[in-house]
Amino acid sequence: MGSICFKQGDFADHLHELLGYKSGVAASIEHMCDLLSGTHFADDVQNSEKYGLRIRSEDYESLYYELLHKVGTTEKVFKGHFEVFDVLRDLEKSGGMEFANSIQEIFTRNIRTATRKAIKENKKILDPSSMINEAAQKFGHKGLDGIIKLIEANDAVQRYSPHSALRFNEWDNIVDLNALFNEYKPIAKEGAFFDQRFIDFLSVNNEKLHDIHWRKFEELTAECFTQFGYKAELGPGSNDDGVDVRVWHPDEIDSPKFIIQCKRYKSKIEKLTIKGLYTDVLHEGAEMGLLVTTSEFSVGARKTVSARGYPIEEVNGDNISKWLSELRTPGSGIVRV
Repeated sequence: MGSICFKQGDFADHLHELLGYKSGVAASIEHMCDLLSGTHFADDVQNSEKYGLRIRSEDYESLYYELLHKVGTTEKVFKGHFEVFDVLRDLEKSGGMEFANSIQEIFTRNIRTATRKAIKENKKILDPSSMINEAAQKFGHKGLDGIIKLIEANDAVQRYSPHSALRFNEWDNIVDLNALFNEYKPIAKEGAFFDQRFIDFLSVNNEKLHDIHWRKFEELTAECFTQFGYKAELGPGSNDDGVDVRVWHPDEIDSPKFIIQCKRYKSKIEKLTIKGLYTDVLHEGAEMGLLVTTSEFSVGARKTVSARGYPIEEVNGDNISKWLSELRTPGSGIVRV
């Protein structure tokens, strides 16, 4: 493969625009280098600001796909066209070379036919029904499963590729990672309290939970309960008497089910905080108090909860990581407290 050349200062700008278009997330040079830490790509981005960059095409794609994963757009580091090769290899393992070649031939032939038809009818979408029906009729359920996997892999290549204008989501705005860390702005274009793209980002960067703005941590907690099917109310952020989030079942309007305190701490939660939360639970008439923290309870705090029978649950960093995993795009399942 060939190489791509960028003038001084152009490469980071290019990545910034490309990543924003494909993921809906704007990342500064500092953020990109941080996300690429541990790879030589971080040095490439940094050095390109002074000296420009000549980068091999395959390295360019590897760097881009690494960033796409690090901002939460993909669940794993995408491998471009090798994703298609992996599907064909799996089909060969499960059904033999003749089966894999036949599925590939059905896909290729029907794609050509569907493309000609779409151009003739001035349509932008290809109809895959003909190849799906043919594969199912010829090979049954195995053929149906195989052709769908091949369609999905090829579709992902087109949508994730840095060389195409396709993308999985048509964002009407771009969120800046600075709004998650360095400044507070109430952004929730793709969520009730907390933007879905930030959830996707944090789902693959759990360690960044300690560093996000404290108000964004409260918004994240409210957003999680909303997506789990509850009705959530976010406190004002100051003068809230220690109650950060109130949560009800959707069909309840009286006392909240949960009273929540959010502590974006690195140090452990001490028993004094637990006693304060218990007082809030009694005052609000709630069923339970939840302390959502990036840290965990101290030994003394846990003993206090156990010895006094406080209706208080610890939601620590591991629990939050599970929430993020469940709620990342497209998301599935329910996490229960």
